[in-house]
Amino acid sequence: MRTLRTLLPAALLAVSASAQTFVIRNERWEVNDPFKMDTASMPPKPLVDPKKAIINQVTGSVQRTVLQSGIEVTNTRKLSEVTQVIWPEMPRLTEARAFVNRGDPAKALDNVEAVIKLFEPLKKVPGSLWLDATVIKLDALDRLNNDAALGGFLDTLEKDEAASLPELATKIQLSRLLQRSRRGDHESVIRETDELIGKMDDAGVLARLHIVKGSSLLATRKYEAAMNAYLRVPVFYGTEQDQVPKALLGAAQAFRGMDGPAVREQKLEETSFRYLRDILVTYPVSKEAEEARKILPKEEIAKAEAEQKKLATAGLLPDGAAIKKAAVRPEDDQSANR
Repeated sequence: MRTLRTLLPAALLAVSASAQTFVIRNERWEVNDPFKMDTASMPPKPLVDPKKAIINQVTGSVQRTVLQSGIEVTNTRKLSEVTQVIWPEMPRLTEARAFVNRGDPAKALDNVEAVIKLFEPLKKVPGSLWLDATVIKLDALDRLNNDAALGGFLDTLEKDEAASLPELATKIQLSRLLQRSRRGDHESVIRETDELIGKMDDAGVLARLHIVKGSSLLATRKYEAAMNAYLRVPVFYGTEQDQVPKALLGAAQAFRGMDGPAVREQKLEETSFRYLRDILVTYPVSKEAEEARKILPKEEIAKAEAEQKKLATAGLLPDGAAIKKAAVRPEDDQSANR
């Protein structure tokens, strides 16, 4: 999904790799990263470079001390005066996204809340990380399946002036559709996702829309249509790696729903197992991998682990995949007897 960071000139983005910078009145103020900690102190405290400005979230200002004619002079500016933010990729957000994908949304929320608070006064400033953090928070709340918490956050966002940002408006709309799908409002969700799919051109949004649509089709037992919706994600939007395991799991569930005596020769359960094994091989630390393990018989899990080891030995594992062998769970024993 495109964010305000993509609107920054390439020359400014190049600087972001080395320093956090605020542009204020056409001046560039390098600022201390409040999340970098001095771990040598007990307890750890923010690591401060005296040559860089300090952000004061309480007063909503940024302050720096410079040497002028041999005298230290302290200048203070309001955060409202910042016209551009140049910030390198933030490990907190990378970790938060990984926690969401691994099915640990509570840890993701712990990471993003501080980022949202830091950039709150700068939410509409180009380069701000507020939007990135807010989108991750919405995904984390979706993963929690806590509609009360999600609904409250969406209500707050919709009243905010930042809701006019196209990326955020679309994400709010997606979250509302997910809420309604969980509540059983499937037919209208399917209609609305179809309408939105015809209007959107963003790969990330389209991947999410197909997954929402697939979920409602699956819930209404329209298994073939659900399978088609889910499989469009890896086929057409495979670069959206955080969405692909959701789509593979949904497709596997759709194939299982289609299976029955009348179509036994099509070996749909075997097809379902193949998609579930793909999740274990390529996305072993995802939440979907945990779900796949609950469905697959022990021998299918063993096949997936053997295939992953083979690919790892050949150096052919996709980026982000890693060997993970979990202990057999009671659910796995039960699945082998189905």
